[in-house]
Amino acid sequence: MPAPRDSAVIVRAARLYYEQGCSQTEIAAELGLSRSNVSRILSQARERGIVEITIHDPDGPPQRDAALEAALRSAFSLQAVQVVSAPRTPGIEAVARAGATLLEQLAPQVGSIGVSWGQTVQSTVAALPAHRLRPAPRVLPLVGGHSALDELDAGESVLRTLADRLGARPEMLYAPAVLESGTAAATLRAESSIGSVLEAAAQVELALVGIGSVGVHSSSRIVELMALDSAEQERFFAQRPVGDVCGRFVDASGVPLGAPTDQRVLAVTFSELLRVPQVLGVAAGAEKAAGLTGVLRSGAIHTLVVDTELARAVLAGI
Repeated sequence: MPAPRDSAVIVRAARLYYEQGCSQTEIAAELGLSRSNVSRILSQARERGIVEITIHDPDGPPQRDAALEAALRSAFSLQAVQVVSAPRTPGIEAVARAGATLLEQLAPQVGSIGVSWGQTVQSTVAALPAHRLRPAPRVLPLVGGHSALDELDAGESVLRTLADRLGARPEMLYAPAVLESGTAAATLRAESSIGSVLEAAAQVELALVGIGSVGVHSSSRIVELMALDSAEQERFFAQRPVGDVCGRFVDASGVPLGAPTDQRVLAVTFSELLRVPQVLGVAAGAEKAAGLTGVLRSGAIHTLVVDTELARAVLAGI
């Protein structure tokens, strides 16, 4: 057998076995060794750290990056952060699985849960195992409904799906999330059936929210649905919006924006969101970095679940 210092033979045998898929018998013939010597060489490769074996279980829990988590927690004074990835799995799926696990742990501890919209929120709720919590928490919408924004493939809203998973009864908000005028939004909010739900939503103990980035995914759709005229669009973009949460836009410093967009959203206000004791934010995709950074700077998020690509993009930009 080669001496321990003969790394070249060990590396050659390891490459033949692990990279090229050769059998130990084939390696023995290639290197002029006995099969038993090849077996010992391969064991030595692992012992000396020349070969490291990692098992990726596609059905196992997402892998976490402690260094990125610590960096985000420090940069934005977050209570908790999970930066996750899973082999051969899109970032949104890894985030949804991790977010669902967190939600599963937090839900039995609270009496009321609010939920917003977005693809990542929908995926998180869809990944939540069914539980019949007793007593069941109140499940409330943080925003109005709109089929273009919150409809799942099954045709049920994320609010109904969350309530069903928790064995609860959803408290519905029968009004659109985004309107074409501030007057219409104010009129609807004044209706007792709508205003009472929003008032209750402002008092939830736990909120699950998605985080948007201007010009990306549903954020663009929100602005489209507001039907801003040219002067209003100019006024909106002059405020340099970067991200949104619950339909409320913020700038790069995390300052909430005002008219014309703020008055056209039927949702909890930004100040109300800031008073929610625990806000769990979920987001995926490096393209959301600017929006996520702005929302994090607002202080609205306490616990964050993101994928590794988004985490790196955010940290690279600050």
